[in-house]
Amino acid sequence: MTQYRTVNLPEDLCAAAEKRLPSRFDSLEALLSFLLQEIAKDEASRLDQAEEQVLEQRLRDLGYI
Repeated sequence: MTQYRTVNLPEDLCAAAEKRLPSRFDSLEALLSFLLQEIAKDEASRLDQAEEQVLEQRLRDLGYI
């Protein structure tokens, strides 16, 4: 079961975002959820890339690459 939080945002910011909502999003909440998920994925991807670089360097140091 997903739990939800209440987030307080400036009214003018919300109004401006709602005017620019792509047809893909039904609500401001849907847009914000999507954006936060994308940010989280991007962070995970950066960590994966950093881990990959560390592993490659270790393999080079051991003479496997």
